[in-house]
Amino acid sequence: MERVLRLARIPPAEVAAGLGISPRGLARFLDGTELPSRLLLERFARTCGADPTVLLLVREDQRRRTGV
Repeated sequence: MERVLRLARIPPAEVAAGLGISPRGLARFLDGTELPSRLLLERFARTCGADPTVLLLVREDQRRRTGV
């Protein structure tokens, strides 16, 4: 997810504001501390110009591995 943000070349604070979350909340989402909701992940993908389908697959894989 961090790579998506880097490739988008949008400041993290700007992405967080666009998603309606705090920069700290975005950081927890990016480092895997918290698993984002499907809606938040889709909005993140659109904001960064990424394919939401791919990110949702990554999220589901992470959810299966962590049991969250």
